[in-house]
Amino acid sequence: MLFMNKKNIRKRMLQIRNNIEKEVRNQKDEKIKEAFIDLLLKNNIKSILLYASIGSEVDTWRIFQFCLENSIKTAFPKVMDTQLELYWVNDKKELFPGYKSILEPKNGEKAFIEEIDVIAVPGIAFDYKCFRIGYGGGYYDRVLTNKRGLAVGLAYEEQIIDEIPTEPHDKRLDLIITEERVISCV
Repeated sequence: MLFMNKKNIRKRMLQIRNNIEKEVRNQKDEKIKEAFIDLLLKNNIKSILLYASIGSEVDTWRIFQFCLENSIKTAFPKVMDTQLELYWVNDKKELFPGYKSILEPKNGEKAFIEEIDVIAVPGIAFDYKCFRIGYGGGYYDRVLTNKRGLAVGLAYEEQIIDEIPTEPHDKRLDLIITEERVISCV
């Protein structure tokens, strides 16, 4: 895939991710959740930003449930024009279909990226240098510009490729967690 452009990689990797059988994906989600929770506990994390998973994305709802049960403040993004606004969320009922039918907060207490300890970042493809290909809107690249916490990609092993073509605005993640390993770039 080295000689493919982002658009072609995105298309191919979405096919691969969508073809993971639901039962297999469920097992992978559980392992990724356990590894992510281990990261939270080992680092005494107090606040995170989660994305509202949809379709064949790594499931974040199990992580959200853990955060609620363990008093870890959790923010979710809301698409506003070309930016992500962040809001603290205490219950899934506070989320409503928004941009591309993805669940997002309508409003509430604003959160700021600088006060978040761990940022869970969605993606379609990831590489060993911790770069990612998202859905093409650049929302996470923009929000990660001012981060102070760890940016963590959540991915299935099938989503890891050797190298992603990058552009100057692309932001590198700190870690990628799959069901089999943690790739660290810190």
